[in-house]
Amino acid sequence: MWAAPEGTDGQMAAGREAPLKLVQFSAVALDSHGQPVGDLTADDFRITDAGKPQKVAVFRHSDSKLQQVPPLGPGEFSNRTAANVPHATLILFDLLNEDFGARGAAADNLVRVLKSLESSDCLYLYILTADARLYPVYGLPGSGHEAPPFGGVPWTKDAKALVDGAMGKVSLLRPPTMDIDTRVRATYRSLGSVAWLLMSIPGRKNIVWITHGVPIELGPGTVAGDWPVDYTPMLRELSLTMGRGNVAIYPAMQVTPGMAAPDSEGAQYSGMGSRNTLQQFADLTGGPANPTNAIGELVRQAMNDMRTSYQIGYYAPAENWDGKFHKLRVTCTRKGVRIQAKTGYYAWLGQSSDEQDALDAAVTPAFDASEIGLRGTKAPSPQGAGHVHFTLRIEPSDVRIWQQGDRYIGHLGVQVVAYPGGGEPQRSAVSAMDLNWSAEDLANARRDGIRWSRDINLEEWVEKVRFLVFDRESYAIGTLTLPVK
Repeated sequence: MWAAPEGTDGQMAAGREAPLKLVQFSAVALDSHGQPVGDLTADDFRITDAGKPQKVAVFRHSDSKLQQVPPLGPGEFSNRTAANVPHATLILFDLLNEDFGARGAAADNLVRVLKSLESSDCLYLYILTADARLYPVYGLPGSGHEAPPFGGVPWTKDAKALVDGAMGKVSLLRPPTMDIDTRVRATYRSLGSVAWLLMSIPGRKNIVWITHGVPIELGPGTVAGDWPVDYTPMLRELSLTMGRGNVAIYPAMQVTPGMAAPDSEGAQYSGMGSRNTLQQFADLTGGPANPTNAIGELVRQAMNDMRTSYQIGYYAPAENWDGKFHKLRVTCTRKGVRIQAKTGYYAWLGQSSDEQDALDAAVTPAFDASEIGLRGTKAPSPQGAGHVHFTLRIEPSDVRIWQQGDRYIGHLGVQVVAYPGGGEPQRSAVSAMDLNWSAEDLANARRDGIRWSRDINLEEWVEKVRFLVFDRESYAIGTLTLPVK
């Protein structure tokens, strides 16, 4: 549930009278036994940005058990049904960067871990193939590999057959023309694609990346042209994408049995991987402070961390966006509680619109985004043939509404997407939905939802319509898809 901490200046926070921009991240709170802590408030967090204390402006507790399917009326649809994905942990088995000698042991270990899990809810498995493709072993809805096993048995109990079958279908050898530079760039593109797959799922998402890793730089003579290559800009860009999607990386570094890991004592740097690089992936996305090579430990930790997390935001002035790296420190005032969050971010100038990125990511998934609860109906329009009257009810507790004097303020954006039987979806412009309510208006919204309705003229080729609702203050998003035919 979104909340503006007491004392927050709504006008300043909304960026209407001062050039403020929201810095937002997800955090996991862990007790001394490594178990999630789910009862913290905004006042329990302390944040410094480049050494300067920051005031929490946006705060939300995300709990995988909190989303409830509302009672629906006749002909009413909801984006909070069993068909959607309330949270996600995704295992990425990386054959592109894995040493050939380590693959078998890593695959066997992964199978043992999966079969031992008590629950496979919202757990997904993809392979990054040796020719840089993403192959869904047990994928997200719409992947073509998401059907549950017969009899309701968790898919992980059949892990050996699934993994062995997938390994037999994908390329196990890298193309001979793929040099190390091409491989590293393909890895970054693939991780970015995984982040986009996950972006429409609410709250925090975790990727357990089983890999040998990639270098952060290459020395002269490693690639054609005899010049050094620095991949730090690509890491910055990827961390920005991961941050927008609330995606954290949990790297599980694998090496061939009997060989030392890169960056360890006595190991020769070969350009095949880097423990330091994997640590940077975790640090910049909010993964574990000390990644391990133990696949089972990381899978269980990543799934455990999904149980409860916090979305936190603060507003930084324009001068903060200086294109430099900002060290971020997040602590808890409660004794014995450790906060796991990203350790910094790149304050890039000229970043693309967070709103547009979120809307773009919400158009293609087969499932609806449920971070903002939506219910909707359709009915014939009085405007006649070809027109349909749509009504949405937006859950007010999922959007940021704050008090300013005797008024209650919020800012939403709404976009409509029409889907044909084939071809590209057609998108409307984003329309603003600015809330400026009395106390009575707020009480009515809490009882009946935030109402939005339109008469839309639909062409004959439209088969379904998706409504996208974006909270311009908290960056939360909800979508609802209604059939037309």
